[in-house]
Amino acid sequence: MTTTTETVLSTPIVRKPAEENGEKPQQRSADWENPRVASILSAAAKCFARKGFTATTLAEIGKELGLRKSIVHYYFASKAALIHEVQSYTYHRYLDRLREAIKNGDGSVAQTTDALRALWDAVQNNKTGTGLNIEVWSAARRDVELKRRAAGLHRDARGVIRDALGPAAQKGGASRAEALATLSLAVLNGLSVTEYLEGEEAKVKEAYETFLQLLRQGLEAPPTVS
Repeated sequence: MTTTTETVLSTPIVRKPAEENGEKPQQRSADWENPRVASILSAAAKCFARKGFTATTLAEIGKELGLRKSIVHYYFASKAALIHEVQSYTYHRYLDRLREAIKNGDGSVAQTTDALRALWDAVQNNKTGTGLNIEVWSAARRDVELKRRAAGLHRDARGVIRDALGPAAQKGGASRAEALATLSLAVLNGLSVTEYLEGEEAKVKEAYETFLQLLRQGLEAPPTVS
């Protein structure tokens, strides 16, 4: 039985420019503004985070949305192409949440710690992202392109955190600000993985608050002259 949702979602959007240029299906780029594409990417992220890249099939991703496998294949030529697109799509949505969390700051040390606390909340609200990150980091050991993309997205995240640290982190120079951003991202990622593995017993929220206290002390201290 065909549902209304399946009928609407399974109708391919005609891309006239691609057809006029004689492009092959595998040359189509994903349009994140297309609701169908976005829904496939979101469903794929959940499936990949839950079962991993290798164990997940395109048919299972389609089933998550009530779509046929052929519809997923229409937008993504292969599972590898879908994996790369899911990685970029999910991480850019994550970065958007981070930027939203740190906007409208006044540049004070108190605002800096509040912004980093907001970053933690953004991570906590993205459990699928944590599972997907673990899968990406594992697969990046064998997939050069996945590793290249992951490194670029990681640098983008570090840049957002560097902005969140504000003027206080710049007192010791650009290298100090970069080091603090690297440390903060490592703590965010590390505690997220710890909670993913151990759950609430690991007391990761308390650990993060301790980190913020130490960071605040460091930001309030006068910079050392080497």
